Amino acid sequence: MAVASLLRMTKGGFMINIAIIGLGHIAPRVAKGIKCAKNANLYCVASRDINKAKDFKDKYNATVFYDDYQDVYNDTNVDLVYLCTPNHLHYDQIMDCLNNGKNVMCEKPMVSSIEEANELFDYAKSKNLFLMEAEKTVFTDMHLELKEYLKEIGNIYSIRADYSYNISKLDYPKDHWVFDEKYGGCLKDIGVYPICFCNSIANSKVKNVVGSKFINNNYDCDFGAIGIIEYENGIKATIECSWFYDSINRGYAVIFGDKGKIYVPMYWKEDSFTIIYNDNTKNVIKISQESDFEGEIEEASNQIMNNKIESPKMNKEKTIEIMKVIKYLIND
Repeated sequence: MAVASLLRMTKGGFMINIAIIGLGHIAPRVAKGIKCAKNANLYCVASRDINKAKDFKDKYNATVFYDDYQDVYNDTNVDLVYLCTPNHLHYDQIMDCLNNGKNVMCEKPMVSSIEEANELFDYAKSKNLFLMEAEKTVFTDMHLELKEYLKEIGNIYSIRADYSYNISKLDYPKDHWVFDEKYGGCLKDIGVYPICFCNSIANSKVKNVVGSKFINNNYDCDFGAIGIIEYENGIKATIECSWFYDSINRGYAVIFGDKGKIYVPMYWKEDSFTIIYNDNTKNVIKISQESDFEGEIEEASNQIMNNKIESPKMNKEKTIEIMKVIKYLIND
C-alpha cells in the first residue's frame, strides 16, 4: 500500500514516520527538515556504524536506531525511507525498500541512467508505492514564491544558472566514489541543481541540448559542463557547473523576461530574490523558511497520505528530463 497501514496521530494531526538511511554530511540537514515539516516525524535513523547511529538518534531525537538496513525495512512503523547514501548504492537500496513495501525518497541523483529511472518508477507503480528523487530546489518556499512572481517580468526569454566549487579543497582521495566514472562526476553531484532549477522555471520539456563537459586528465569522470538547453516552449537556459573553481555564492540564477529580470542568489536554498524591472526599479522579496529540506519532505508526506505514488512537482518525467540533459553533456 502507498499509505502506511497505521498513520500516527499527534497534536498536529497525522504524521508520516520517516527513516533516514545513511548518516553522512547531508543527513543532519534532512533531519532538521523532517523536524520542521508539519506532517513528518523522524522515527528512525540507520548507519552501518552502530555508534554513529546511536549518536545521531540521540542528537536529533529519533525514536529508534539500527546498524542493519534490513531492520529498517522490517520495521512496520516506518512509512517512508529517505536515502542519504552514496550514488552507487541508490539503485539497489531503492529496490530493497520497494521489495519490502516502503515508500522512498532518494537523494539526487537518484540513479545513474534514464533506463534505471524508468525501471524503478515503473516497479514502484506496480507495488503502489511512492517514489521521488529528493530535488529540494523545487520545493523550497523561496522557489514556490519565485514562480508566483514570474509574471512580473512578462514573457520569459532565457534563464542562467550555475553551481560550482573547487573540489580540491575537500581533499577527497582519488579513489573516492565521487570520482567514479559511472556514478560520480560533477554533473551528477552539483550539475543537477542548475538543470533542475531551469527545468522548473521553464516549465516545459527539453527539446535540445548543446554544450561540452570539463575534463580532468587525472580522472575518468566529468569535472563539470557548460550547456544550453532549448525547451519546447521556446525558452532557452544556460547552465554551468564545475569542480575547478568557486562560483559566486557557489552559484546563482537570473531569469530574463521582456519586462525585467529576477536575480536569485543561492537559488537552491536562499530566502530572497530581487526583481529588477526595465526602468531599473527593484523589488526585493524576502521569504521565511526554517529549512531548505522542509518543503520536499512535506510534499512527499502529503502525497503518501493522499494515496499518491508520485509528486507532480518531481515525478518520473521530471527526473528523466534532468537525466536527459546530464546524459547529453557527459557524452557531448
